[in-house]
Amino acid sequence: MVQNHSMQTRAGGLRRRELLLASFAALWGQGATAQMLAGRSLLIASATEPSSFDPHFQYFGPNRQAHMPVFEPLAMFGPQLELQPALAASWRATGADTWDIALRPDVLFHDGTSFTADDVIFSLARATAMPHSPSSMGVYTQAIAKIWALDDLTLRVQTKGPAPLLIHDLANIPMLSRRVSGKASTADFDAGVGVVGTGPFRFVAWNKGSSIRYAAFDKHWAGRFPWSSVEVRLQADGNERVKALLAGQAQLIDQVPPARIADLRAAPGLTLSETASNFLLFLHMDQARAMTPYITDKQGQAIANPLRDVRVRKALSMAIDREALVRSILQGSATPAAQLLPASFAGTLQDLKATPHDPGAAMELLKAAGYPDGFRLVMHGTKGRYVNDEAVLQAMAAGLKLVGIDAVAVSLPSNEFFARASSGSRGEPEFSVIQVGWASVEPSGALKGLLATSDKKSGAGSSNRGRYSNPAMDAVLQKAVRTVDAGARAQLLQQATRMAVVDDQGIIPLYYPNNIWASQAKVKYAARVDSSTFPMDAALA
Repeated sequence: MVQNHSMQTRAGGLRRRELLLASFAALWGQGATAQMLAGRSLLIASATEPSSFDPHFQYFGPNRQAHMPVFEPLAMFGPQLELQPALAASWRATGADTWDIALRPDVLFHDGTSFTADDVIFSLARATAMPHSPSSMGVYTQAIAKIWALDDLTLRVQTKGPAPLLIHDLANIPMLSRRVSGKASTADFDAGVGVVGTGPFRFVAWNKGSSIRYAAFDKHWAGRFPWSSVEVRLQADGNERVKALLAGQAQLIDQVPPARIADLRAAPGLTLSETASNFLLFLHMDQARAMTPYITDKQGQAIANPLRDVRVRKALSMAIDREALVRSILQGSATPAAQLLPASFAGTLQDLKATPHDPGAAMELLKAAGYPDGFRLVMHGTKGRYVNDEAVLQAMAAGLKLVGIDAVAVSLPSNEFFARASSGSRGEPEFSVIQVGWASVEPSGALKGLLATSDKKSGAGSSNRGRYSNPAMDAVLQKAVRTVDAGARAQLLQQATRMAVVDDQGIIPLYYPNNIWASQAKVKYAARVDSSTFPMDAALA
């Protein structure tokens, strides 16, 4: 049975505006009313910058973080991944393959026009068909066969069979105004043209490489939020973010460097917010091309792509000392990973342990695969996108050298890295091995995005930069996402995970980082499992 998430008025009642504000404040984890906190400015120093201000251009954590204050989805995830109504007031399955979605009344776009069902239809179509997307949101609409409006505030969705996770999927797609954005290009959004949403903050400016500024939207459907204005300063260097916090030049910072956690805990006037994460750091490996550009023999001569051999992929996994990475470079603020999500999530393999560090076994596998002397490899990763990502990449390269692989670590600015990793080689992924991250609410999200056979038409494998493909796993995954019974779906997701991650080593799981924020004591931040930094989650303590 699919639960109808209609919001109910408490006994005794609240005025409608107060009810909406209380509902939205609970969603964002706030503990104070807008009337108490209005008129304040919030200054955030953040590690990440979006690749675009087009909310449909790319499914990418930094983009979602920058867009959510302005653009809202139909439903959204709270700090602990609780699914809550947003622009949709309620939803219900009316049949095996049919859903009705009731939109929230009286929602306004920032230009004062009303949000209607037609805007939802437009937004879903645009997100699905976004040209040149490095990571398409079409993966979240592939269950939809047809969608139409029953009236201005009611939608009916027909799916391609049962789709129990439809609303979870739609929570990833921001809603736009057809009137404002109907002809807007990605270049228009990046120039600040037509950046009009329904969110609690209006877009003011994006100074690339420097800052993003927002202003409160006074007519937001849930009432005003604490902050009259927000500035997000873009600082990839963790120590610079800490410096800004200590100097009073920021009230909130994200991705606290592990080496500074103890100092910040001891500092007067500061507070830390921390939670476990659903974020996986992993390695993607080129498993499609017969020759891969960043691997040669020890003399620099081209060789057949060794990553197409599962024994080589497993050898790379065994050569990585996850415990040492967590202990030394991440200062204990992470957990070694064995699969797509921690075992506390439904659909995961409960007894699976992270691959132990075993250089001897790795060398034996390389020898059996025909590489007794190893090969040369250039590994690519980000610089400042994830906590200590550059140091982690260098440490992994050093570990690979111990098993005979002459590995070189190359870290790039985030936007350059993702552009090249996704479509830098004639529209296809450029690199041979990359260090990257992904967050999901259940394994189906990562399986669909990272490991399903890449299909631009359907959106499957939209972030499958290694081009792993196993039709048998695809079939199990498709069965899973159409299975309504939660227990049966969990078993199918376990089977798909075992096929793709354990047996095929389609990716190499590394670790789940803890999510840590630091703030001035007067600012309280509701730590998020998904690692996002939203001004809506910040309140006065």
